[in-house]
Amino acid sequence: MEKITIRPMQPQDLPKCAAIEQYAPDPWTQEQLQEELLFESARLFTAWMRETIVGLTAFQLAADELTLNTITVSPKFRQQGIANQLLGETLELLKQQGAVCCFLEVRSQNIPARKLYQKLGFAEAGTRRGFYKNPSDDAIVMNKML
Repeated sequence: MEKITIRPMQPQDLPKCAAIEQYAPDPWTQEQLQEELLFESARLFTAWMRETIVGLTAFQLAADELTLNTITVSPKFRQQGIANQLLGETLELLKQQGAVCCFLEVRSQNIPARKLYQKLGFAEAGTRRGFYKNPSDDAIVMNKML
């Protein structure tokens, strides 16, 4: 895999990030990403390959607890380890900013994402029945100590 570079998301990245998000099961809009950038607790990152944004992730850091809100990789760059590198590097960076644990919710039927999270050390902590709509699905709550 070609090396990717992780950078904090910038306002000029929003159109490309929103376009990538449209491939997520529950996509964030450009307006939602833009609003998120305004929050002091928000931590948004982009993954770059050469001069192209190939993925993004968004977290909230409250006190020492981190919540992963989204991670999406452009379909033409999937299956190359980008999500693994993006999530791994951002978790390490956020640990340096004071995060001691990370929580996330994932669709029960999203097996590739669940495998990625397990590979990175996340453990299942519970289920939220009927949490997702369009299509309906349960949310698996996962967490990891950093």
